[in-house]
Amino acid sequence: MISSHVVTKSSNAATPAKKGPGIPWVALALLGVIGYVLYRAAAGSQGFDWVRFRAALQSLDPIYCALAILFIILSYVGRAVRWEVMIRPLGPTPSLWRLFVGTAIGFTAVVLLGRPGEFVRPWWIGRESGTGFPSQLAVWLFERIYDLLIVILFFGFGLIHLAGSGVVANAGPELRMVVSSGGAMALAGAGACLVFIFALRFLRPDQRLALVGLVEKLPESLATRLRPLAGNFLAGAAACCDGRLQGLVILYTLIEWTIIAGCYWALFQAFPVTRGLSLADVATILGLVSFGAIVQLPGIGGGMQVVAIAVLTQLFGLGLEDATSIAIVMWVTSFVLIVPVGLYFAFSEGLSLSKLRNLNEEVQ
Repeated sequence: MISSHVVTKSSNAATPAKKGPGIPWVALALLGVIGYVLYRAAAGSQGFDWVRFRAALQSLDPIYCALAILFIILSYVGRAVRWEVMIRPLGPTPSLWRLFVGTAIGFTAVVLLGRPGEFVRPWWIGRESGTGFPSQLAVWLFERIYDLLIVILFFGFGLIHLAGSGVVANAGPELRMVVSSGGAMALAGAGACLVFIFALRFLRPDQRLALVGLVEKLPESLATRLRPLAGNFLAGAAACCDGRLQGLVILYTLIEWTIIAGCYWALFQAFPVTRGLSLADVATILGLVSFGAIVQLPGIGGGMQVVAIAVLTQLFGLGLEDATSIAIVMWVTSFVLIVPVGLYFAFSEGLSLSKLRNLNEEVQ
């Protein structure tokens, strides 16, 4: 459990002193990441046409950009709504606004801190709802499973669409390998997600307890770390055990990813070079980019920006400069846009960047 002294109202007095250096640090970090992406793109080519890159950014349609921003904000609201449904069996839930605040802070922590930032959202909501961190971490795990299922479905659709279009022949060897072997991977992954999600609903209470008891069969060092989570596993999985709530979670997950797909569509409409892409093309790119960022495509590596550049250049024939500009705008809209909002909420809640950075140790 996280000690209650991590955030207290008395810390608000020290917060203003940390606001000043925090914002420039964040800005420098974001500029550094963008510069690194551009460097990687330029290093892998004979040359990078900066004039064409700048022209691609200048050609952005502001109306479609605003629409993409609206979609991505709605997606964060959707995540808050889905989380509220999943924690209903745990007792009284925080208001939707408070859950949105926690969602914004959590995703900001992921952008700034990487994977350790994933713990911020379940910790914050656990503190806000009074249910504790372990049960909310179990909810987070199930949320990831639902998201993974949809990503795999998009990925599988993308493979079918690519196979029918014949554009795979123009791709590099690493993407051809992913597309050729991806069907089996998508089928196996989707099947595992579905079995895991629905199995809990049909297990008897004693079988669920036996499932949790498997932790004791692990090595002691690992079992010690997992016992707090396992003890609250069933509470976090309660929404999966209730047919009506499970249906709502699945419905909200579908709506959530439809909104994300709408964001991608608006972004591609904003660039003249991708305005002719069909809805099937947009769904394909969303699936490949999301799946590739999770598993790291062989020969390409991880990271949404790198995967997006590879997909747009090798499969859809875009120039490196156009693909890089689209990938950066896509990344900024999908991830970085929430950072100013999340930082504002974090400072308002008495959370500093140093406290967010140390949260992983506090959780452990």
